[in-house]
Amino acid sequence: MVIMRNVVLIGFMGTGKTEAGRLLARRLGWSFIDTDALIEAREGRTIAEIFRDCGEPYFRDVEARATAEAARAGRAVIATGGGAVLREENRARLRASGWIVSLVAEPEVLLARVGAGVERPLLAGEPEANLRRLLSEREPLYRDADLVLDVSRRGVEDVVNRVVEFLAGYEEASVPVRLGSRSYAFHVGDGNLALLGWHLRGIGAGRGVALLTHPRLRTMMGNALAANLREWGFDPAVVTVPAGERSKGLRTASRVYDALVAHRCDRGAALVCLGGGVIGDLGGFVAATYMRGIALVHAPTTLLAQVDSSIGGKTAVNHPRAKNLIGAFYQPRLVAADIAALRSLPAREVRSGLAEIIKAAVIADADLFQYLEQHLDRILALEREILVEAIRRAAAIKAQVVEEDEFESHRRQVLNYGHTIGHAIEVATGYGRYAHGEAIAIGMHLEAVLAARMGLIGDAVVARQEALLARAGLPTRPEGVASRAVMEAMALDKKAREGRIRFALPLRLGEVAIRDDVPPPLVQEVLAGSPESH
Repeated sequence: MVIMRNVVLIGFMGTGKTEAGRLLARRLGWSFIDTDALIEAREGRTIAEIFRDCGEPYFRDVEARATAEAARAGRAVIATGGGAVLREENRARLRASGWIVSLVAEPEVLLARVGAGVERPLLAGEPEANLRRLLSEREPLYRDADLVLDVSRRGVEDVVNRVVEFLAGYEEASVPVRLGSRSYAFHVGDGNLALLGWHLRGIGAGRGVALLTHPRLRTMMGNALAANLREWGFDPAVVTVPAGERSKGLRTASRVYDALVAHRCDRGAALVCLGGGVIGDLGGFVAATYMRGIALVHAPTTLLAQVDSSIGGKTAVNHPRAKNLIGAFYQPRLVAADIAALRSLPAREVRSGLAEIIKAAVIADADLFQYLEQHLDRILALEREILVEAIRRAAAIKAQVVEEDEFESHRRQVLNYGHTIGHAIEVATGYGRYAHGEAIAIGMHLEAVLAARMGLIGDAVVARQEALLARAGLPTRPEGVASRAVMEAMALDKKAREGRIRFALPLRLGEVAIRDDVPPPLVQEVLAGSPESH
């Protein structure tokens, strides 16, 4: 399961549900609901007074209504009363709303915590005997949970950490990127940015954290994420740069260096990149070079960045004459991809990201290509399980290629399918006409046409890929782009070697080959064959 849902705390009185729930909610950046407090607010009197004036049956009815109200919340930590589990309807509602975490403790510990039971109506008269009797009756219900924690000797901090660890294991789909001492994990889920502070602790990040983003994302997510990191004990500085490809240059990088110096970030600091590919590339370049390298963490907020640029350690800024000309290979310490961020994106951005998933399928996984054909409409609708699965599989392909060839000496060049022509189109149009994924989609189509003209694939493969790109709402031909300008940009591309342009060309769905023997006249012919490209 990869859907971040509510966390419901059940357990006997005295197990610390309220205290642990409040801290857990702060750590996750969620709301906190205490059903007993909700009841008292609705009734205008204490739980003890309700029992005294109206009796237990009346209280259980009120409790059922409060439980139903709490269960309708989203992204909440819910602390229930000790007897909420007695009614099957309550248990069903709570289980449907989220994970059930049961806090249990030894009878002696509970008795010491609740005292003589003056404010505990069900313990009145003979506290110890009543407590043991109630525990015996309810124990099977408390044990019916997703996670059972004995809190007899656990502090609240330990309880919260254990619950977060549980969530991280169940709420995320993870892909390991195995690079020896530079290994890291790619996490994808729905709402899993709430776990970023826990992950930062896991990689040993120091208190000094810088959060790099752009102004709109700062308002939408950045400020809340910074507040969340403070709850985890970090001291984050939020650094903003203008949105767009034009920010990916040395001048903007210098401004980010200035902000890190002003915040006194040392070599133990971590730079969290909250944004798309521009933020990730720029932040990666800064992290690689500031103090000769600080921890880099990607929190990609676009589909394109989630499946491509956040994995693999390629960092760069642009030069006026070539994209990504100045950079370094520098691996992140972790990647946290949250599909919740995609719901605020324009449809064009989501479609742009799909180009990289389709590319991954063409180069390495014919089954994924078929999966995309079958589920494309549901992916475009951002259906959770389907989308997460597509992202996970595309990320796994990228991870495997990076593991085989971290520094792009040969095998990793297969990831450039569509990029030789696509990047050149971006340069020729000043990075302004096409979104990156749109340019790559055009590049994929034209490079597939090249492969067909060279006899590497049949026209049926070209048509099948073109049909999927079109269904995804992606262009396949450049409009109003001079083929001469595209050829000139390709000659300056960093993939070129000794004047020979390298292409990753498909041999079939699921396999590509690196070729540097593509005749330039053929490339010109394919480019010129596109409308207005002459």
